Formats: sequence, structure tokens, C-alpha cells
Amino acid sequence: MKSYSLIACVILGFQLSAQQVGQPAPSLAGETIPYSNFHQRWAPMMQKLFQQVRDDDEIVTHFVGAEVGSPYELEEFEKGSVFYEDDNLGEYYYRYNIFSSEVELKRTLMAEEKQQALIRDPKVVLIPKTGNLGYHYLPFTTSKGDRLEGYLLLLYRGENFKIYKHLESKFTEAKPAANSMVNPIPSRFSTFTSYFLQADGGDIAEVSLKKNRFLKELNDPMADKVKQFMKEEGIDLSDESQLIRTVAQMDLLAKQ
Repeated sequence: MKSYSLIACVILGFQLSAQQVGQPAPSLAGETIPYSNFHQRWAPMMQKLFQQVRDDDEIVTHFVGAEVGSPYELEEFEKGSVFYEDDNLGEYYYRYNIFSSEVELKRTLMAEEKQQALIRDPKVVLIPKTGNLGYHYLPFTTSKGDRLEGYLLLLYRGENFKIYKHLESKFTEAKPAANSMVNPIPSRFSTFTSYFLQADGGDIAEVSLKKNRFLKELNDPMADKVKQFMKEEGIDLSDESQLIRTVAQMDLLAKQ
């Protein structure tokens, strides 16, 4: 049973609307169909979990409509649930904008509804209906030692180990042909994937998909057993499903 005090604290001020940043939210009392039933289900706390998505006609015009690739993980909106810690705040349609590192949300798929961006907070998680175990905004360390924050997609959660996927999108501007002998270079989005391991609730650090480097990150007893497992199973860490299998095996070994 959720306590009233928790709901009042968490939900105070959350209202999903198409308002501009810095402007007060419109009252819900006058909402009409088709949104009236939806708004009746909303407590008045929803405002702080969402922020206005940057307008394509303003800030990000330069990056919209690349000739090759996409800034999105998936172009279409999918269903998912938003959680604040353990509180389920309901189902929404979402899509992940890799380039801007934003989870875009809509209450409906109606064209006139403006999508919003989920606030970046470690306590706020978007859980898809299918696929990964959630979009988590967390700090992590890259292979170069850089400490960053961003969305990590949880792929496996065990008692001792978690494995996350990180997606990064880079935009390259179009370049005209230098002369008639060469083709112009189209504008494009390029997506890059990396993986991060967390052991025993510690730091989230990038892992190499090369076996020898991967094994060097493990302690000696674990490394020897994982090496044997990889050899027996013919593991290819560049295959995401096999990477997950390996981390699951590490979790089993940690219990022995």
C-alpha cells in the first residue's frame, strides 16, 4: 500500500502537457475528450518527471532529416511503463532519441499530441513492454577513463552482475561534391554501441568485447572459469546474446 506522504512527495507537480519550458501548466479541469479520461487518472504530481522536448523548428533543425540513418533507436513509438523508484506511474508510448539522449513520451499516438522528454534522473526508469530491462540514467566510466552520465539499457540483472548497453549517435554534415568526378557525401546519423558491466553494485565500467581484454578485468579465479566456459561454448562476445550468457554464467560462478 503506497503511503499518502510518499505519493504527495513524489507526484507533487508532475503534469504532462505541451507547455513551453518556464510557462505554467494549463489547468486539467477544462480538458475535453479524448484527453479527459486520461487526465482524470493523473495525480497532480506528474510535472517534474517530464520536460519539453526540443522543438525541431528551433534548436535541432540542423540535425533533423539526415539523408542516411536515424537519431532514434526505433522510429516508431512503443509501449512502456515509467517508474519512480518502486512506484509505477503508468504506461506511455516512448521512443529513445539516441542523439539527444532523451526518452520521448506520449500519452497517445495522436498526431496533434506533442511528445515530451522524460527527466534524466537515476530514480526514474522507463521499462519497455518487450526487449531490454529498462532505460536507466546512470553514471558510468568509459574505457578511456572518462566519467559520464547517460542512458544505459539494462540487458541482464543478476545477484552479482549487471550488463548494460550504451548507444551513441553522431551526426555528420553533408558535403557537396568537390568536382564532377566524385559524389557528394550525404548527411548521416551513425550509431555506436558499447557495453558496461557492474559487479556487486559497484561502478559501471565499459568492457571490451575482445576475450583477452574482457578476462583481464576479472579476478583470477573468475577469469579462469570464464575462460574455460568461453572455450567450451565457443563464445563470441561481439554477439550480444552470447555476452549476456557469459555474464549470466559469471553470476552463477560467483555463487559457488
